[in-house]
Amino acid sequence: MARSAWLLGLLITVGPALAAPVAAQAGVAPEAASGVWGAERRTVTLANGLRMGYVELGDPGKPAFVFLHGFTNSSLGYLPLGRLLAQRYHVFLLDQRGHGASDKPQCCYSRLDMAYDVKLFLDLKGIRRAHVAGHSMGGMVAPTFAAFWPERIDHLVIIASGLGRRSLPTPDSPRPPPILKGWDAEIRKLQDPIDPDSAFMKDWWDVPGVDERTQSLMRRESARIPADIWRAILDQGESTGDLRLTAHRVKAPTLLLFGGKDVLFGAEDNREQAAWLPHAKTVTLAELGHSAPEQDPPAVAAAIFDFLK
Repeated sequence: MARSAWLLGLLITVGPALAAPVAAQAGVAPEAASGVWGAERRTVTLANGLRMGYVELGDPGKPAFVFLHGFTNSSLGYLPLGRLLAQRYHVFLLDQRGHGASDKPQCCYSRLDMAYDVKLFLDLKGIRRAHVAGHSMGGMVAPTFAAFWPERIDHLVIIASGLGRRSLPTPDSPRPPPILKGWDAEIRKLQDPIDPDSAFMKDWWDVPGVDERTQSLMRRESARIPADIWRAILDQGESTGDLRLTAHRVKAPTLLLFGGKDVLFGAEDNREQAAWLPHAKTVTLAELGHSAPEQDPPAVAAAIFDFLK
């Protein structure tokens, strides 16, 4: 079963394999201190005390563009796309809480918690307004940011995502099936330390067209997330994820970008999202799956450029 969860691999020429943890320098993620893959990643401490990892690309004189990754990915998973976007924008690829070089507290992982981190990051960097994009899980956080801080966003891009779980109308309403289908049960069984070369992790990161070395690096990036944090992000995100409740507050010009072969968020999800965001422009990349930003960064960048022009 090929992994089609909230994010998949990336297309990138990589350097040395991830090394053992080293002493962190102030404001620098561990891999930057050791000079290995992902060395451009830095960290800052937000006003709420959370340490956040991020990669900054492009000319600071250009409009700001913030990108939010999917579940168990990180800023490093979108470097190829980020470098393309940096041709026209000042790009920030963020590690959302619980991921990458960011802190991994036991709580809290609602879409509003993550969106507030974005707001605090912009505050810290002195960025008044930005284009904000998100993939999969990030595609739920981005419209939450747009709903609660509309004065801080220019354009919204939602990639391969959905509206989250619908609130149950009655106590006896049947519960929906697991979000990640068969993977939910596997995530419940994860134990520390997570083996990046286990059958589950290889399945999770099985991305057609992406070389094994790159997938190995990203498996190790995901394995740095403790098992209980995998579950916390999944459970807390699911319990607070009904975007229908705030869709009416999204006023920013919006692009809904779908993969025609996405088996996680299919045509029905796409139609529903478009119905709740009727002002949005919808683009389908017919030959791509859930991992469109990583499978074909040039195609995704071209769709974003066309929308923002």
